Amino acid sequence: MFEEETVDISCPKCGHRNSLMVREVEAQTESHIVCGNCGVGVKIETQGFRERLVQVRKELKEIERQALRESKKPKARPTKDDYSI
Repeated sequence: MFEEETVDISCPKCGHRNSLMVREVEAQTESHIVCGNCGVGVKIETQGFRERLVQVRKELKEIERQALRESKKPKARPTKDDYSI
């Protein structure tokens, strides 16, 4: 679901924002990138990111289930007081 999205990682040296695909971060427990601005190597530990991504996916599924339940509820019929002339 989020695999095609990007995550911005700020360089600790120059602050440049480097983009990584979520699928790249999610696939490994640790990633290494080279800053596109200053060339410094950046180590990224992804365990916390992956745990939060799992949690977000669960929350999104719950929202989808709740929206489906709400859409199936019968709508209240209008009463004569709902209209104005």
